[in-house]
Amino acid sequence: MIRSLPIFALSAAFGMVAVAGTAKPLLTDSQDTYVSACLEQSDTPERMIEICQHGLGGIGASDRQRIEMLDKLGWAYYDLDALDEADEAFTEILTLDPNAEVGLQGRAWVMYNRDAFPEAAELFRQAVSRKPSAGNMAGLAASARRAGQVDYAEFEQMMQTALAMNPEYTWAMRELAWRLVDQHRLDEAFGLFQKASALDPYDPYSAYGMAFVLTELDEWEAAFDPISRALDLKPDFVSALSRRSLILLMLDRPKQALKDAEAVVAAKPNDADGYVRKARALSDLGQRAQAHLVLEEAESRAGPGSYLLYWRARLFADDLDYEAALYHIRRSVALEGADRFDHRLHADIALWMEHTDEAREAIDRALELYPGGEFEQYTNALVMVAEDRFDEAEDTFDAASQAGLPEDYLGDFLSALVAEGRFLQAIKMRARYGNEGAHDVPRSN
Repeated sequence: MIRSLPIFALSAAFGMVAVAGTAKPLLTDSQDTYVSACLEQSDTPERMIEICQHGLGGIGASDRQRIEMLDKLGWAYYDLDALDEADEAFTEILTLDPNAEVGLQGRAWVMYNRDAFPEAAELFRQAVSRKPSAGNMAGLAASARRAGQVDYAEFEQMMQTALAMNPEYTWAMRELAWRLVDQHRLDEAFGLFQKASALDPYDPYSAYGMAFVLTELDEWEAAFDPISRALDLKPDFVSALSRRSLILLMLDRPKQALKDAEAVVAAKPNDADGYVRKARALSDLGQRAQAHLVLEEAESRAGPGSYLLYWRARLFADDLDYEAALYHIRRSVALEGADRFDHRLHADIALWMEHTDEAREAIDRALELYPGGEFEQYTNALVMVAEDRFDEAEDTFDAASQAGLPEDYLGDFLSALVAEGRFLQAIKMRARYGNEGAHDVPRSN
């Protein structure tokens, strides 16, 4: 088996030896040896693998040179996503010198990309103790956070330390920016993605991050250019295709959204994401029966994840089929991955069906996950109306409004008050919100 061979003897097994007259010679300078070429040249990963394997297969190289060649070989394999072969190269470095920082760092990144985060964190700690570089510190921060070994504040401090060591380290910028997104610090996140993109205009991931943040801010028009740039730079970037499908949908371009969604399905036929995008586009095109069939197919292929079940419930609710909607959202919130969106939709559907106790339980779970959310507070206000807690409901609606709830939600809230016979309260509230600066005017009892 190939895996049983020494790593420097793999070139023939991988079919990488150049055929005379058909490929560029591995040594382009008569003064070069395979050792010097491996250590000094920069070439494609495939050619570096050939060159360094030849260098390692020869005799006369010192241990230091062998470590350097194995490091080049390991990263060449890493760039080709050949993680097993990369791991062998970095492990062989540590056989020669158990304290070699390049071996520790290389193996750490292999473990990180295998999602073996505790192992990666330990290797990065050892690498930092040998050489506290920006890459080692950022790798330690990211792997320790994913392993649950540090909290967000510790992660941010470590990542900021890495950026202090290397202010132009774009990977660390992006990694920190995504955690800022998780913290809903969207302006800071956008600034980091934008800075990373300016430093490396050919980086599709920074452009994607910019687009993602803009969609979180409902800046759909502004998001279109960076998401298109990400796809220009990396046409097979499936997450960017999915995000562009959503952006096109929100820009009322469902036919184009459908095209991107179908590309996502083709790329990942066992993932629910593309099917959800496709179903939403079909729904906006008026093909609602077909949209439901698409989501049925998604469940048969990808299984019943909370994200998929949310959209099954959402489309049934849009069709006013609340029984079916409630069935699917109950399935969704029973799963471990249920989030605030699932619980809020559960509350909305339960309210529509006049299941007030169920709605209260659902919105409380949503508020536990995101207590400051404007839409969570709005649904909470509606549940309070159903519970005859009218003054509290008005106060809660005011809090939602101050948190950024769009003004057009006022009409629906007033309709809920009127439906409960609270005509005078609705009139006073309409007048209060009709005044300039109404959001700063306290309710008068």
